[in-house]
Amino acid sequence: MYKSYLACFTALFILTSCDRTVPRITAVCDVNRVGNHILSWEISPRTSGKVKVYASPRPDTLLSKFPIGMADISDKRMTVVSDNPLKRTYYTMVFNDKYTVKVAPRHIPVSGIQNFRDMGGYHAMRTDKDIRWGMLYRSAQIDTLDFTTRRQLQGLGIRTIIDLRSPEEAGRRTDPDGFNVVHIPITAGSLPIVLKEVLQGTVKSDTINRVGEQVNRSLIADFCPEYKQIFDVLLDRNNYPVLVQCTSGKGRTGVVSALVMSALHVNEDDIMADYRLSNNFFDIRKAYRVGEHMPEPIQEAITILFSARTEYLDAAFDEVERRYGDMNTYLSKGIGLTPSDIQRLRDILLVSENN
Repeated sequence: MYKSYLACFTALFILTSCDRTVPRITAVCDVNRVGNHILSWEISPRTSGKVKVYASPRPDTLLSKFPIGMADISDKRMTVVSDNPLKRTYYTMVFNDKYTVKVAPRHIPVSGIQNFRDMGGYHAMRTDKDIRWGMLYRSAQIDTLDFTTRRQLQGLGIRTIIDLRSPEEAGRRTDPDGFNVVHIPITAGSLPIVLKEVLQGTVKSDTINRVGEQVNRSLIADFCPEYKQIFDVLLDRNNYPVLVQCTSGKGRTGVVSALVMSALHVNEDDIMADYRLSNNFFDIRKAYRVGEHMPEPIQEAITILFSARTEYLDAAFDEVERRYGDMNTYLSKGIGLTPSDIQRLRDILLVSENN
């Protein structure tokens, strides 16, 4: 599998047809060092024939009259030369004029914002649908919007920004004009508190993993009312597209993303893979320069704490099971989502892969 400079993953697609043998197709859109898009795919059982690729700047109008390229299915890969690495492109891949897969680069290079990703494309197993591209985004904090950044966000159509930072983290920054900014502070794992303990040496690198796990357990146990507020925003179709952000776009945003994907019935492997992508797109040392002149153990502790480690999200899932038995019960009894809420969320965010 091609390993790119900016690895961007899509979901696993299990496509339906009238045939007895339904191919299982996994598609990936990567971005290489010069900004070209690398489309790659795996299909099982092995199938011969052609794959046609169509491109569009919008996720809801993917098909054009003519394909931009065509390849043998056995090639497993196609390079699309990009004339503008900052231009957002969505691709529709049609296998043998029958099976359709939609892909796009998951990471979006937005000026001045780290870890900016599209949550579209992941497969919702029980519904046999996928999360719509271009509807739900996640990122690290937005400090100041210059002209370029504002134009990029507006180009993505973003209407609502859910800010999970505490007032201490956000400081006196004003909300960016032109967007509906909803403040829902989630204080567990907030930067000022945790960094203060690390810099004072009260949290060591050899115990930092336990701190990270405990933070994620607290995120599950102590913030159900806040999660209900977040879902209330997501249940209003008029708020989309929506961007969820916190300081790093990893911890609180990662847990919120996991809860939303769980409500949509995305499998845990894909949820974990999406969580770990923050390690590729968030530069810890650049963001936390406060530690660069500190002793190496403190720098190491900061790096560990603000990494997207599997055991951190595992701790969150474990806390769900410990307190509620399973995720569905947590969503209903813990957060307070009704079956009609879940269905409405799916109606908004999920689409059949052949539409």
